[in-house]
Amino acid sequence: MYRLPQGPLLTFFTLLVAGIGSVHDVRAQDQDSTMIRVMDPMTVTAERAESPLSLTTSSVSVLEARELRQRPARSMTDLLGTMPGLLFLDVNGIGWSPQAVTRGFYGGGEAEYVVVLKDGMPVNNLENGLVNWEQLVREPDARIEVLRGGASSLYGDAAIGAVINIVTDANAPPHSHLELGAGSFGAQSTRMFIEDETWSAAADYGTTDGYRDHGKRTTASLSAQRNVQWGTKGGLTLSGSLNSRDADTPGPIRSTEEGDRAQSLSFFQFDTIDEQTRRAAARGWLAVGPGRLRASLAWENRDQNVIRTLPLAAVFADTQERVVDANGWRTSLQYTEWQLPIGLAHSFTIGVDGYVGTLGSKYHQIVTGDETVYEASAGGRQGLNADGTASRRALAGYVHVEIRPVERVKMAMGARYDRIADSFDAVEGLSEEAQDATNTAFSPKIGVNVRYASSARHVGNAWVNASRSFKAPTLDQLYDLRALPVPFPPFEVRIASPLLTPQEGTAFEAGLYHLLALGDDWQGRLSVSGYTMDMENEIDFSFETFSNVNIGKSRHRGIESGLTLGKAGFASVFANYTLQDVTQQSGDNAGNAVKAIPKHAISAGVTAEAGAFTASLVLKSLSGMWVDDANTVELPDYSTVDIRLSWDVRDWRLTADMFNAFDRDYDTTAYPDPAGSDVLFLFPSAPRALSFGAQYTF
Repeated sequence: MYRLPQGPLLTFFTLLVAGIGSVHDVRAQDQDSTMIRVMDPMTVTAERAESPLSLTTSSVSVLEARELRQRPARSMTDLLGTMPGLLFLDVNGIGWSPQAVTRGFYGGGEAEYVVVLKDGMPVNNLENGLVNWEQLVREPDARIEVLRGGASSLYGDAAIGAVINIVTDANAPPHSHLELGAGSFGAQSTRMFIEDETWSAAADYGTTDGYRDHGKRTTASLSAQRNVQWGTKGGLTLSGSLNSRDADTPGPIRSTEEGDRAQSLSFFQFDTIDEQTRRAAARGWLAVGPGRLRASLAWENRDQNVIRTLPLAAVFADTQERVVDANGWRTSLQYTEWQLPIGLAHSFTIGVDGYVGTLGSKYHQIVTGDETVYEASAGGRQGLNADGTASRRALAGYVHVEIRPVERVKMAMGARYDRIADSFDAVEGLSEEAQDATNTAFSPKIGVNVRYASSARHVGNAWVNASRSFKAPTLDQLYDLRALPVPFPPFEVRIASPLLTPQEGTAFEAGLYHLLALGDDWQGRLSVSGYTMDMENEIDFSFETFSNVNIGKSRHRGIESGLTLGKAGFASVFANYTLQDVTQQSGDNAGNAVKAIPKHAISAGVTAEAGAFTASLVLKSLSGMWVDDANTVELPDYSTVDIRLSWDVRDWRLTADMFNAFDRDYDTTAYPDPAGSDVLFLFPSAPRALSFGAQYTF
């Protein structure tokens, strides 16, 4: 289906390999191999096989467990936001309702362009791909790997913006701890992690009143894991988890409101989320021949009741309750390090992924009208609007091969074929049966990594790649049953459309990794990448049909750069700059920037250690965000500073965090009045907040 440019790209790769190989000898190969092990001991699994970070042919970043402990954070996304290319728009104001923006892709809370994995197992929701970030409890020895850019050749659907993998360190010494926390806005938390040689268990509880009216939320998690190891022959991990959250949703405020920014409009007084998620998984590996056979099987069940208000105008809204019952099974089988008879050093990976999921969805009417109607409403169910069941069956196969023709060069090639079949059986609420949908995609990728520097003080690698990626329409985009009232026949419309086809993109990317050993044990790491991706068949809302249709094209271009300098036990600094230049390529607004995408993002920080004391400061800044497609309204730029102080004494670790230290007022994001007035719906920031924690290790 997809065809990569053949001539110039293939010629470039051939000349590059031949040129480097002609000036290379065996002694240099041995020296280079030693340098890369000494200077870059960091191994990542972003390309579904272990590889030194600097030898990857994609843009990859890592946050180690030590960095996660040192930086100020209320949630996992606070930490992810300190990495290049990852931005989060916080519609809750205190970090509990983040929405990811990466490489100019933003689902606006309706879909997700980021695949999130926990130890390689996906955690995205079935119906829309969204992530409940509160499920991702920080474990003491976990680290975060982020693969940015199109990765459909390895991970398939939705792997367009980034793939985030939270990896538990299986080789870390076992230890246990109890953590207590308290802070502003009635925040309280309790976490316990117990670990032995072969098993671990964790519990997490948190609650907050929120800084805005109608902002209370409570979350709780339980998890356990059992590890079985058979020496060098194999291993098996069994795991299970339960997560619950109960949250009020304050919603946006209007730009015409005056006074208290903490208020919640009467439209949103009934909005809540009540959700329980249960997961169980088995994953293992077995030494077979020269490589490893890896297999996994995972089950998920999620019950969710969501009352959600959609403003249809600045002074008119519709509120409905959705009841969701989602069940899914995932399985994967992968063989790595398969040796082919090609006479060159190489690594070959082949695998299959499968998924079966069912989604039961009901909509109950709550209230529709202006603020007077809402103020008089008791908020109870007014009747059943719609009831239906959807299902998704997906099967994919992929191959990935890495070849080392000479020591300084690695070539990587891969491809994946996905088949996604969706169906819907209406029970109530549809005048006609929705059509089934089956979509297929072929996603190839080719890349090369060349080491241009290798000495006792420098190791440098440059890389390029070309790829095709896709995002299938979600079950909600195809079959969501929610209807919106309109003042003309048929007096209600559904945004969902079963006729949608996948979004497709062609990307070219280049970058470098440079490692530097400075004097007095200081080390530095620089990463830079630039990319361009043209998207076709983008899903957008059409005012002509009042539904989602494939009408859009966009061009995504950008730069992601990150620099870190540090000396173990003394100090470290980091600085990241992200440029996201995303323009519409079709329609009346062709040439304009895509709305709600910050064009410039900066994150920087410094950590200083003095014995048992550690101080860390993090700056984040976003700018250049348009609110509307016509680019007539720009959201004011904003910056925040967060601070953490910690003290390690015997078995205790005491922390004090300050968020938004300079107490700035700003709006994290916004959207215009759907009815076309000048009113904006704004999501206000939280004021300065404090948080205190005490952790006891035993």
